[in-house]
Amino acid sequence: MNIQNSFEIENEVFYYYDLEKVFSLYESLRELPLCLKILLEENLRKANNDEEIEYIIDLFLNRKNLKINFYPSRIVMQNFSGISSLVDLASMRDIVARYEGDVNKVNPTVMIDIILDDSLCENIETKEKYKFIKWAKSKFENVRVIPPGSQLCHQINLEYLSTIIHLEQKNGKNYLFPETIVGTNKDTISISSLGVLACKIEGVKSESTIFGFPLSFNLPKVLGIEIKGKVNKTVTSSDLISNLINSLKEYTLFEKIVEFYGEGVCELTLEDRLTISNVVYEYGAKSSFFPIDNRTLQYYDNTMDNSDFSKLVKIYLEKQSLFSKSDVLSYDETIEINLDLIEASIYESKKSDDKISINELKNFPLQNSGINLNDGDIVLSIISSNSNPYSLIHVGLIAKKAYELGIRANESIKKLLFTTSPLERVYLEKLDLLKYLEKLGFNIVENDYNFNDFNKNIEEDIKSNNLNVVSLYCADERYEENIPSFIKSNYYMSASLIIVYTLAKTIKCNILDDCIDIVENKEIKLDDIWPSNELVVEYLNKLDYSLYKEIYKNIFQGNKYWQELEVQDTPTYTWDKDSTYIQASNFFNNEYIEKIEIKNAGSLVILGNNISTDKISPSEQIALYSVASNYLEEIGVKSYDYNSFKSREGNSEIMLRSIFDSANLKNEMVSKEGGYTKDFEEDEIVSIYELSKRFKQRNRPLVIFAGKEYGIGESRDWAVKGMKPLGVKAIVAKSFDKVYREDLIAFGVLPLEFLEDEDFEVLNLRGDEVIDIVLDENIEVNALANLTITSNRAVIETKLKVRLDTNEEIKYYKNSGILSYLLKTMLS
Repeated sequence: MNIQNSFEIENEVFYYYDLEKVFSLYESLRELPLCLKILLEENLRKANNDEEIEYIIDLFLNRKNLKINFYPSRIVMQNFSGISSLVDLASMRDIVARYEGDVNKVNPTVMIDIILDDSLCENIETKEKYKFIKWAKSKFENVRVIPPGSQLCHQINLEYLSTIIHLEQKNGKNYLFPETIVGTNKDTISISSLGVLACKIEGVKSESTIFGFPLSFNLPKVLGIEIKGKVNKTVTSSDLISNLINSLKEYTLFEKIVEFYGEGVCELTLEDRLTISNVVYEYGAKSSFFPIDNRTLQYYDNTMDNSDFSKLVKIYLEKQSLFSKSDVLSYDETIEINLDLIEASIYESKKSDDKISINELKNFPLQNSGINLNDGDIVLSIISSNSNPYSLIHVGLIAKKAYELGIRANESIKKLLFTTSPLERVYLEKLDLLKYLEKLGFNIVENDYNFNDFNKNIEEDIKSNNLNVVSLYCADERYEENIPSFIKSNYYMSASLIIVYTLAKTIKCNILDDCIDIVENKEIKLDDIWPSNELVVEYLNKLDYSLYKEIYKNIFQGNKYWQELEVQDTPTYTWDKDSTYIQASNFFNNEYIEKIEIKNAGSLVILGNNISTDKISPSEQIALYSVASNYLEEIGVKSYDYNSFKSREGNSEIMLRSIFDSANLKNEMVSKEGGYTKDFEEDEIVSIYELSKRFKQRNRPLVIFAGKEYGIGESRDWAVKGMKPLGVKAIVAKSFDKVYREDLIAFGVLPLEFLEDEDFEVLNLRGDEVIDIVLDENIEVNALANLTITSNRAVIETKLKVRLDTNEEIKYYKNSGILSYLLKTMLS
């Protein structure tokens, strides 16, 4: 089936894979949610033949719970989350150079954006990693680095890096397709507010994706959330989120995509959508998706100053039925949220589920009075923008209107506005709103602030008269925890409500009906100071390209520390032998596995059920007297500089010593807990790393035995990358975590499963046995291998299920993993 098509704009031709051609043949596919249409397009685009196309169409037609592929056009990595992958890339260049190949061919095939923020301290760790990343930026194609000196990851992703659709040149033609993204940080998901399908990846998956290998997952279920009505006065994005959270509690979101639709979506600003996207991910969804509409394109025009490209985007999306419109789509489940019914959300704690209404607050009990204060008076107001410009502008406009009407805030109230990045201060200054907040007494701060430096007279008045005074906040829990204990009543609410109550000076005020203040005998009410949604959007639109151009003009320049780092101008990296954070990888090999034949093997460990990846590859602080700490001491690193395994994952020597170095690991081969095992030849309890070294010297392979669900938990690359360098050829378990099993194959380790009625306990394994695992015939899907266990007690023969479930997995295993397979391809 040929579904390619083209259209012309201003004498330039653009090619695309036309979904309308598919819909004309299979009308029901037109009702797919937009996020599934995007997945359908890229799977059809990547199909190799008609048979694959038929399989894909059948899968989507019948919404089968089968594997599909996700082909990201870009990968976003924050800080050092991708350092291990870059080290592997650089190490691959070393091997290609050793075989006199062209090292310049070793590059990511998918664009990588590495965003370094300013939260990292300038120390030995950052210096070594920065130098390596700076070299990688200069030598690898398809690597962009945003050096320290910018803002939050998701802001840069939204405002500067995203293109909404991807333009790729192939054989001299311009091809268009939807931009899709994966990232190592949860903030990546916020890009879905721009109508870009995104998901988070971890561990080995990020490494294989760099080389163009797709993510594979079952066709996701889609929860459709219909947004109806219009936003009420006093309702802000935090109220929308509170309502959304209550709605989502009834649903299981794991592995689902949440798609928003309906007439009310246009009521939500891009900033609202961003915040909502992050919340949906926090509740377990694989991703969320907002349709691209005119508001999306307006945001894109404001930030990128490229209206021609916006026109191209809209034409492409409309041709593909991917632009927002009122079509009836078929969702697996639906929720309705009526904006007309949402009221302001006020809670006694951010963690509380019990909502309080504005009317209820008017009934706040008054029992005690002081010299200058009474029960119910507000003494602390803490506002945080939560990276939402809409919220920030809304607050600024309330301050502007109030100040212009002559309202002044009580000096007894400590007033703080926390901004999450310097960019937010720039927003307020450019829009001439910052000065009004400052005139009302708000202290603008960017970092942690000491809440306890209260005016002593106010503090004494509260304590001596046992006053029940009030704090208001909309920041995260760490601010709530720092509120002074003498403030008895604390309320969590939106930033806009906080400033209104602050102006009213007391919580005992029905701000919907009562006057906020009286100025020159004139009552000032909420309607007088509350800005309309249209006014806020008008101000948002003033944040046009000229502002963003100023903010981002030096985005690739970096701060002084970054600029002064000197890196070598060589196509391969010159590894610093003294570096304790960056060292070359050592798990590549040229082995081709024609058949399964693991003989004369020993057991490294025998483990129970539910062994998680953080037991296999810990990320915590490196412990004193551990194998890793002994190595660090040998190379001159003192205990106060050990740092964590997580921080040193760019150094394979340390990470290999981390494998199974978990304090509460229970290895059935020994009685003591921790990273220990037994060398039966020497009748000695040794570290797991030491036993692996001894078996290499004896030229014997190693096998791991385990119970059910081996490798559960978040994906960690060293939990699989560390196996083969330790000499582990296979892992035999009762069952595997599905992601961990796939990751093992990606690094050339054979996953095997006991048959139904067997496990290491039934077979009475102790660890002193000689293990032989052999498959007599060719490696095929669902093959059964022979397991022979020989000891001075008995010889046991049984079968094991080979968990190579697809022909692709067999290919990668035979080539010692994906990266070794790629290397062979390059060298050939």
